[in-house]
Amino acid sequence: MDRISSRRNDIVTAFRTAADGQQEQLLLDGKHLVEEALRADLSIKTLAMTASRLADNTLLAESLVEVGTKVISVTESVMDVISPVVTPSGIVALAERPPVTVDDVLRRTPQFVVGLVDVQNPGNLGAVIRTAEAGGATGIAATGKSADPYGWKALRGAMGGTFHIPVTWPTASLSIIADARASGLKVVAATVGGGKSLYEIDLTVPTLVMVGGESSGLSQEIVSATDQALFIPMPGSADSLNAATAAALIIYEAFRQRYLAGASSLEGN
Repeated sequence: MDRISSRRNDIVTAFRTAADGQQEQLLLDGKHLVEEALRADLSIKTLAMTASRLADNTLLAESLVEVGTKVISVTESVMDVISPVVTPSGIVALAERPPVTVDDVLRRTPQFVVGLVDVQNPGNLGAVIRTAEAGGATGIAATGKSADPYGWKALRGAMGGTFHIPVTWPTASLSIIADARASGLKVVAATVGGGKSLYEIDLTVPTLVMVGGESSGLSQEIVSATDQALFIPMPGSADSLNAATAAALIIYEAFRQRYLAGASSLEGN
């Protein structure tokens, strides 16, 4: 096993480049993300651990060696450079970005797809992905000016959910609406006070729901391009919810409706 103690090294450069989002490799920080990527059969190219973490995680290292991953030991000072977080976990990896298409997102059944528009906060984006995967949604389309769902901050926010549900980015908002309609999905816009209440909308049919970002929500152009608008009732004084909270409420209302309609879950095939 190689050991790296110098910060001037091609592998160190590769990790830093991935952290900056400048190439088609994912930076996974933390044991949980690495394990979830392995469970999802992602191609993990390089695993770096400090000596202490390696001693505590020999089974993980051996499992990755068996699938062809290059496992290296690094000093604490090198880990400080290749990990993007303030307090490094001591375990980081580089993996190939999965090739996900719009068709992958829209065709997985039973179709309930979340379209995110201009969700620029990667933590919020990751939270939506985590909730969508947990709640049985079948795909995510991050559109407009949304953050990269495969950036390290979004991956950490999703807690591995990104590896278990098709997520595509970047995509034009109006294009995903047109593609969804062509695939037989009803398209619904989440708005503030417009259309029908979330609890009056039929979400048991194949559906794409569009959720806007924190700053301005959905544009009128996007709302007009959809089949139906919904709003989330808020009896309190707040006039809006952030994207992650709004998406979570919609996802679990869809789950509730489909569960009561006879489906045990929304899990795709």
